[in-house]
Amino acid sequence: MKIVLILFLLPIIIGCANIQQSKNDIPLNYSEYKERLEIPKIKNFHLSGKIFLYVKEKGLSGRMRWVSMNGHDAVEIYDPFNSIIAKVSLTESPRKISFESPSHSKETKNVIKHIFGSSDNVFILKKFLLSPPEELTKNQNVSISFDGWTIRFSGIQDNIRKTPKMVEYTKGNISLKIFINDLKI
Repeated sequence: MKIVLILFLLPIIIGCANIQQSKNDIPLNYSEYKERLEIPKIKNFHLSGKIFLYVKEKGLSGRMRWVSMNGHDAVEIYDPFNSIIAKVSLTESPRKISFESPSHSKETKNVIKHIFGSSDNVFILKKFLLSPPEELTKNQNVSISFDGWTIRFSGIQDNIRKTPKMVEYTKGNISLKIFINDLKI
C-alpha cells in the first residue's frame, strides 16, 4: 500500500521540482558572481536537507546529509522511509569520487548518478551551496548560469552565516532541488 501511495505522489512532487526562472529573480552570469565572491576556505561543515531529483521521466525525493572534514566529504542520500539510497565519497586533492548505491533499483542508481556520480557536478554543487550570491535576500531570489546549469537560490535561513533556504540546479532534463534544513560550519 505504501508503494502505491509513493508511486501516486511521486509525479506530483516531481512536477513541483521543475524550475522556471521567476520574474522576481535577479539573473547573474557566473563571471559577475565569481568577481564579487570571496570564496571562503571552508574545510569542515555539516549540511542536512530535503532533496528532489528528477532526470527525464524518473525522479525521487528524500533527504540528504553532507559532512565535510579536512577535504574529505561524505554525502548520504536517504529515501522517504529513511533507508540509505546512495553514499558518495569525495576527496578534494586529488579530486576523486566514489559512488555506492546499496540494494536499490538500477533506475534509482542511474537517477542519482547523473548528479552525484560526476566529480564536476558534485564539486560545483558544493561550491554553490557554501557560497550563495550576495544579492540573495529573504525576498529576492537569484539565478546564475554556469556551464549549462541554472542555479537558483531562494530565501535565507535565520543564521549568522548567509545560508539559502533552497538551491535548485537544472540542466537540460536534470533537476535537483535541495531544501536546506541545517548548515553548521
